[in-house]
Amino acid sequence: MTDTGDLEHEFINEQKGEGSLSIFLADGDTSEYVGWDINPEDLEAIYFEGIGVPRWESLQADTVEAQTALYWERFNALMDSLPMIGRVRDTDQKIEFAPDEVDHLFGECDEILLAAKDAKAKRSLKKISLAARKAIERHAALKLVPSQIPNF
Repeated sequence: MTDTGDLEHEFINEQKGEGSLSIFLADGDTSEYVGWDINPEDLEAIYFEGIGVPRWESLQADTVEAQTALYWERFNALMDSLPMIGRVRDTDQKIEFAPDEVDHLFGECDEILLAAKDAKAKRSLKKISLAARKAIERHAALKLVPSQIPNF
């Protein structure tokens, strides 16, 4: 098996469940589950270890409001250049990438992968990157659907 094939197999064998985003390739009225999910831990690794978003509690300010404002200021400064990844913030929101947006998403994943040092962040990014590559190859949209939503 190739490295990508091995990794894809690992992703497929991971536990799935409520609280994650199930990944689908969508072409017209048909959708196909890729076989793996993005878990909340994956998003934490991508944002905090991969991109370098500061954890809220690591910031110091005089008030909670000031600390929150500081957090969002730093978050937005980092995420302004990553609008596609920036849409993947929450596992209880449906996120769709049109076929013409998937290439940009793939590029952002590649950019973060090149800069990331953390193994968990890289692995988590590869979940999105591999799904994006599949969508590009099929000229399909990519849908990330909260696992608790049975029909989308």
